[in-house]
Amino acid sequence: MVHRDVACRNILLTEGNIAKLADFGLCCHCDETFTYQATTNKRLPLKWLSIEALTERLFSEKSDVWAFGILCFEIFSFGKIPYFTLSNDEMVEFLQAGNRLEKPNGAPDAIYELMLVCWKEDPADRLKFEDIGNSLKTMLENETASYGYLKLGSDD
Repeated sequence: MVHRDVACRNILLTEGNIAKLADFGLCCHCDETFTYQATTNKRLPLKWLSIEALTERLFSEKSDVWAFGILCFEIFSFGKIPYFTLSNDEMVEFLQAGNRLEKPNGAPDAIYELMLVCWKEDPADRLKFEDIGNSLKTMLENETASYGYLKLGSDD
């Protein structure tokens, strides 16, 4: 399945501060190629869409990965709207020219690098969500290494 609306507005936090993706109103089933070709004209969140979704109405896990990069931009810019100064047509031209959102002031370099990988023009060059999870786990482990914790076995 493809969500098609991965954005801060659709993230819920539980009492235990666990983030959960919500609002599956734009969710769709993929075909055997793990893609979904949109045929109807639904209202879509343009500023969160990948280049192929904007130009070809083609959705996949990789278009959701693009949107995850935008979600990271939202988080680390403390809620700024992406491409705020650009019209929709200008935004498409901006992206097709190879331009991407600037690094938010609140984003560590490693997070911005992850965002840039999420925004690769060719979907095949973007990470899978499993790889993103592993990358974030590694970043957290590296950040907390100086805290003085002892790393125990994998079951601990």
